[in-house]
Amino acid sequence: MKISKDVWISSIGVGLTTLIFCLISGSFHLWMSGAAFIAASYFFGAGAPMDKVLNISISFLFGIALGCFCLWIISFPTLGAVIPSAIIFGFLTFLVLFLQGTVLKFAVVPAWLLAWGTTMLIITNISIKSWPVFLIQLVVSMYLGVYLIIIGSNYFSKWMYKLFPDKKPKHAQEYEKE
Repeated sequence: MKISKDVWISSIGVGLTTLIFCLISGSFHLWMSGAAFIAASYFFGAGAPMDKVLNISISFLFGIALGCFCLWIISFPTLGAVIPSAIIFGFLTFLVLFLQGTVLKFAVVPAWLLAWGTTMLIITNISIKSWPVFLIQLVVSMYLGVYLIIIGSNYFSKWMYKLFPDKKPKHAQEYEKE
């Protein structure tokens, strides 16, 4: 089985940047590595749109804020019941889509909702001892997922292609593409 150069370079790049992420996350006690991989997977699945990285980053912040707001809302006994919380979540989902379609056109709804869900998943399963530390760790973890793992591996790939260019002449490469 012949393994393509693209597979080798991409696999090595993501593996190395993940290794670097794990070293950083372990050194700074960022225990939310899952959030980094969720964010990286979303960004990769969206096609790694470099022109939307800032929009996605801001949308992650909106989602984290909405997740924290939802936790606060459902902490009230009457609002935490099934019917009131379903109505609240339905309205907030409507609001996210409405805001993105009107005044927050730069926002990326799937990134917003992904961060909202990730935040809710984490905060409903653990007790938070320090909210500022938690929020900083969550934002840093999600941003490292996008900026280090995905964008870092993209830069690694570009560097490797410059270091090891294809040996075929340019006209032969273009002929193969047709």
